[in-house]
Amino acid sequence: MRMKLSAMFVLLAAALVALPAYAQTPNCTPGRDLITIPEIKSDNTTHKLQGTIILSDEQRSFWGSATGTPCNLQRFRYFRGFSAADPTKPWPETGDPIPGPTLRARVGDLVELTFLNQVNTKNFPNTLDQGEEGKGSPDGCDISTATRTQGGTSQIYPRTDNYPNCLHGSSTANLHFHGTHTTPSTTGDNVLLFVHPALRDTGKLEPEDGFVKQQFASIFSACEKNGPPQQWTQLPPTWQNTQKDLLNHYDNTAPYKGVAGALPLAMKLWPQNAANLAAGRWPQYSIGATPYCFPLPALLLGGQKYEMYQAPGTHWYHAHKHGSTALNVGNGMTGAFIIEGEYDDTLRHFYQATPQHKNWGLTEHVLVIQQLETALNLLSPTNKGGPPPLSVNGRLNPVIHMKPNQVQMWRIVNGDAHDFVQFDHFTTKGQGGLSIAWRQIAQDGVQFEFNNYQGLGAINNKFNLATANRADLLVRAPSKEGDYALQVVTSVSDLPSGTPITLLTVRVAAEGGAIDPPMDFIQHRGDFPKLPPFLVDITGPFYKTRNLYFNTNPSSARAGKGAMPLHTINDKLFDGHHVDQTMTLNTVEEWTLYNQTINIAHPFHIHINPFQITAVFQPNSAAASDPGNKACYADPLKPDTWKPCHKIPQPYVWWDTFTIPTARQDKLPTAVCTELANCPADIQPYTACTSGTCTVTIAGYFTMRSRFADFTGQYVIHCHILAHEDRGMMELIEVAPLAESGYIHH
Repeated sequence: MRMKLSAMFVLLAAALVALPAYAQTPNCTPGRDLITIPEIKSDNTTHKLQGTIILSDEQRSFWGSATGTPCNLQRFRYFRGFSAADPTKPWPETGDPIPGPTLRARVGDLVELTFLNQVNTKNFPNTLDQGEEGKGSPDGCDISTATRTQGGTSQIYPRTDNYPNCLHGSSTANLHFHGTHTTPSTTGDNVLLFVHPALRDTGKLEPEDGFVKQQFASIFSACEKNGPPQQWTQLPPTWQNTQKDLLNHYDNTAPYKGVAGALPLAMKLWPQNAANLAAGRWPQYSIGATPYCFPLPALLLGGQKYEMYQAPGTHWYHAHKHGSTALNVGNGMTGAFIIEGEYDDTLRHFYQATPQHKNWGLTEHVLVIQQLETALNLLSPTNKGGPPPLSVNGRLNPVIHMKPNQVQMWRIVNGDAHDFVQFDHFTTKGQGGLSIAWRQIAQDGVQFEFNNYQGLGAINNKFNLATANRADLLVRAPSKEGDYALQVVTSVSDLPSGTPITLLTVRVAAEGGAIDPPMDFIQHRGDFPKLPPFLVDITGPFYKTRNLYFNTNPSSARAGKGAMPLHTINDKLFDGHHVDQTMTLNTVEEWTLYNQTINIAHPFHIHINPFQITAVFQPNSAAASDPGNKACYADPLKPDTWKPCHKIPQPYVWWDTFTIPTARQDKLPTAVCTELANCPADIQPYTACTSGTCTVTIAGYFTMRSRFADFTGQYVIHCHILAHEDRGMMELIEVAPLAESGYIHH
């Protein structure tokens, strides 16, 4: 039976989903003030983060270049939201394509978020999700064609890509809470759950917001008492039945390839849910809404002791639907997730209790870097547009204001889908050599130990943020007023090079007087946040060691003109029906991740559990590629020399995303060999010979250690260049012995 709501709930729903009523006049000019993203904060009394995230679509101002021109309105799918404490508060009155609301909670809090997908699929007719309004290819991949000058059309995409490892389904979404240590199952950080847009064929949204609010209140209440549900049957029967009815209605009425009627059986959603339910698993598909309820573990929470607990720091959230992560993050389906703890308490105390700082405190900025785009190059007739310019909080080269001699805290999220961003320097032109200075204090949402603050966090030490990386900085303004431009270098490499570009500008102005005496960086160990015990270095013995090989291969597995490159792990594309790596709960493992690609450094990401890097081999570094450097040269004829030039000192830094260095290829002299069978035996596994020329590939790699602690369930590892993930560079993994997965993750 379709849902019927009372007048009260209809009115409430209208209030909750009302779109902002402001004139959307395009304004893409660089150099406007930084936008402070609105926040959904946890309640300090109840210790609950309660709010709603809505996936909507709307026209927003959009630039065509780094100069802001041309500027027009384009339709984005984006996140908006509100706090449960103030559900009628309007969305900020700006037409800028800003990220979703910043979430701010504290270690030990309970997260209770309602996620609503209210995208109007009629506005995006060329993307399929099993079945949809559009005219996609029969197997579900998005298609793109171009008109030939001599008449007719040619297919641009998918060409040799095959479902599910292709671009598809970008109106369906979910939330991935990147950097959280929590359950990957049921109502937790569950990226195997897909929320289809609410239905609209009756002239209203189904499920309606008031009904969702009513049902989720019951779900959240049970979660508060008993923790996240373990089975779907623990949810209210009315919600279970409504989802079944909506999914069956969708299966029987959704247009397929532009023709109304029942979907083919293989493309229906409810039968897949029914199979999962019959096997005792959580159903994979929802219509319109899903609840997220999970704790941010403290050492002892709710009577349960955790092996690890949630690291306080700068984390983030984004849509994580296989086949559409690149486009959804490109649309701006991202937001910062700040999780506070003793780390923040110590920093604020230092800058409030120290006599020279107490009048100023510690101003904080949350900075989300994006590369916004409403369509991907893979679907473009030219495929030559290049990555879009970098923006921060929805603006090009925004301006941050500081007083002379002030210290601020910047929380930086690289939330783009493609480029790495190396923080290089601030300009000093016309400032007498004075400039902005920074010191890094945390990486990927985990604070540095003081020794790393002294080393990696040295003043103005360059650092490279791959996609998904985060960094916390203390930033100090000079005494001289003026504008200081932050210069960064973009790349997809572990060894970035190129012309710096301006990411943002700091305007230093006294505005009533400089800060005197000047504020300064933390100097002493006793003033720096103490490293929590669960973040001490991981040591052996290791329950298991593993080797994983990442590669982008343009030709070997697919023949023919126009073949798309393959992005693989262990020479395989993603298979959502099979668990590739199985770990045992509360064990420690050591993995080595190899990159066999010569021009792309794949950023490796694993959900749920952070890791420590103990070794890095960069065969393209100056030392490893210089034959004159006898102590460190990686000799193509001697595999035993393919090892790191420098030992990483302890204590080790924690990460959740780390770049696998690029591979190097060396041609062998013809005197060594011209055919593979005649090459030295120990290099044959790394050698390929063509037309009498033999080439050795020396893979870059890093070694990591991780604890698979506290939580069982299935989740993923993947390359965080998101178009690579969408097209197959991902594996399904599980903590618990399970030979086969019932989920398909597409």
